[in-house]
Amino acid sequence: MPQPKFQLYKHIKISSKWRYCRAAIYSNGKVKPHVVVVGAQEEKHEEGSYCIRHKKSWIEAGTDPLEAQRIRSKLVDQTEYTAVPPAAITKSTSLAQASERYFTNLEARGLDAKSIRTYRTGVDPFVRTCKKGYVEDVTKQDMIDFMGWLRKQPLLKRRNCNPERTYSNKVGYVAIFLKEFGVSRLLKKKEYPRYHKKKVVAHSEDELSLLYGHANAEERFLLDFFLGSMVRDHEGYGSRYTELTGVTLTIRGKQRKTRTVEISPRLAGEINNRRKRSNSEYLFPNRKGKPNQHLLRDLQDLAKKAGARFHTELHKLRKTGASRRYLKGVGLPTLMLELGHESLATTQDYLADVRREDEAKKAVADADFVPKPRLVSGTDGD
Repeated sequence: MPQPKFQLYKHIKISSKWRYCRAAIYSNGKVKPHVVVVGAQEEKHEEGSYCIRHKKSWIEAGTDPLEAQRIRSKLVDQTEYTAVPPAAITKSTSLAQASERYFTNLEARGLDAKSIRTYRTGVDPFVRTCKKGYVEDVTKQDMIDFMGWLRKQPLLKRRNCNPERTYSNKVGYVAIFLKEFGVSRLLKKKEYPRYHKKKVVAHSEDELSLLYGHANAEERFLLDFFLGSMVRDHEGYGSRYTELTGVTLTIRGKQRKTRTVEISPRLAGEINNRRKRSNSEYLFPNRKGKPNQHLLRDLQDLAKKAGARFHTELHKLRKTGASRRYLKGVGLPTLMLELGHESLATTQDYLADVRREDEAKKAVADADFVPKPRLVSGTDGD
């Protein structure tokens, strides 16, 4: 019995007429965002929505290409699952079935969609390239083959990227996925891809002065908020006015955990003033009133406008805020809670490079070796 096929299309408007055009697909099976095949040519169309063609009917798949692809994959896997005799299912679990069950469970447990998409960057390619059909048959060699496959894939050209960490993360995602189905300890710790951990250095006073000197009111608030609250990037996107009580800011962090940070009265006043002028519940809304997820771009546009020769990012503002508090005498246990770290050791490592400028200069001067002049008492032969 032939397996039904699910073809992904996009419903777009061409020459004032709505048409269903086949979605363009990369060679690795991923959908090209908002690209469709018109005639024999690929064209980009941002408008319209995705649909899936199945047995002469259309299944709505939304406007997000990644979500449409996920829906299609789920339908394909469900069809494959029902096509397998029940007796065979009880003996083994196919990789495709295990993958969809794993991500369905993550959704049921309340994991956010962004984290699930991140995990899929490792698990989906593994499931697609692995030569084993069942999760119970996966061996150490399959993991090593996947690591080799990853290294052959083209890398996106990005500034300040860390490819080795990307490799390590993706292999780790696969290991966690397999462990959920009883397949564990395939690789030793030393066999995972190694990488040098990125070290974020706090902004100096001169760098901050340059950024503030070229910032408009909105950009100054962006700087003030990330320095004063020490939030992570994604935590800042979704910050709401209702999370401020007096000078205590409640931050919703990873895995829906919450923590509180005491901010300055000046920053609290700025937030309350914005609340009066804003129609949105978010501190940083976009034009549609939803969280603005392009704050990093806004910050780097400011750095470019200021002619900065240094690198800046939202995480660097978080590190700068923590460093300034540490230098002013805030203890590590308090900073651990405010930063949302799991252990004091993490906070110690995070702030290990933070020293007062005068202390650093004195340490360098004291450690500088200057040879003493050699004393000559007389001449040879006297």
